[in-house]
Amino acid sequence: MKKSLLALVLPSLFASTVGAVEVYNDDGQAVDVYGRAYAGHDFSGEDKNANYGNDSYIRLGAKLTSEISDTLSAFGRYELQWDLAESEKQDQTKTRLAYAGIKSDVGAFSFGRQYGAVELVADMTDSAYTNAYGNAALGVGKDHDGTGRDNSLFKYSNKFAGLQLDASYRLDDNQSDLESDAAYGLAAAYALDFGLTLAAGFNASSPTDDYDASIFLVGASYKTGPIRVAATFAQGSEFEGQNMDHTGYELTAEYKITKQLRAQILYNAQEIEDTTSSVTTDSVDELVFGVRYDFNKKFRTIAEYRINGVDGADDDFHLAARYSF
Repeated sequence: MKKSLLALVLPSLFASTVGAVEVYNDDGQAVDVYGRAYAGHDFSGEDKNANYGNDSYIRLGAKLTSEISDTLSAFGRYELQWDLAESEKQDQTKTRLAYAGIKSDVGAFSFGRQYGAVELVADMTDSAYTNAYGNAALGVGKDHDGTGRDNSLFKYSNKFAGLQLDASYRLDDNQSDLESDAAYGLAAAYALDFGLTLAAGFNASSPTDDYDASIFLVGASYKTGPIRVAATFAQGSEFEGQNMDHTGYELTAEYKITKQLRAQILYNAQEIEDTTSSVTTDSVDELVFGVRYDFNKKFRTIAEYRINGVDGADDDFHLAARYSF
């Protein structure tokens, strides 16, 4: 039966279904949309830091699937964000995700702007309640050697019972013959029956002919009842730049006090060593205390306070409200 997609989309955007909203499903073709409205503000100390002020955004995304046969399907995803930090005239639109692929019994293959393989490890401690903090110490991130969200990325992912394997390869987009964006990553995570998950990953690239960059990560998380704890560790060789080695680790502990109220502590630390002089610098040293209150599965209010241990850096406080569908 043929259906009008527009007629389905408009009412579905206001439906009360928790999670992504299915706006179309017919003859093996499905479209789900999702989104988030985030309104936050950062309160710094005497010296206003880079996070100070309004921190708000609107995020919209769509997931598409299409059955090709009983064992083969196609999928795609697109996610767009509008940053609203300043005024109505501000134009800060960015594409977070845009990829397509196929999935079969041997796994999923995709290409486009998506997360690199080692995000499987880094995501274990990427659990800050607000938009301002978290995942600052490992060295991975968006548009950084195919580790976080990045363009022109091939990815393979598959699950075997409790084991998940991810592999990624970022194609070279650099127009210079002397530099390269190409990078590859491998990661694995194994979830045990009693709540413990272990993970490890490796990512490498050759930004120029003068040096190679690489990073190795390990992580673990454990959940039992209302308690969740996680830890990740990263060792990078010139991954933060030429002649710059780094070590980073992140720790998180969360306690769900009631069905609606939970609290969390995060600690991120990173040390960078200049390999030419052997001088080390504490580039990240932050302790974050957070509280979150869920009015329901869609709407929450959140607050986090960061104690910043880096010399010359100020402590700050972030308050926000978030609505998701």
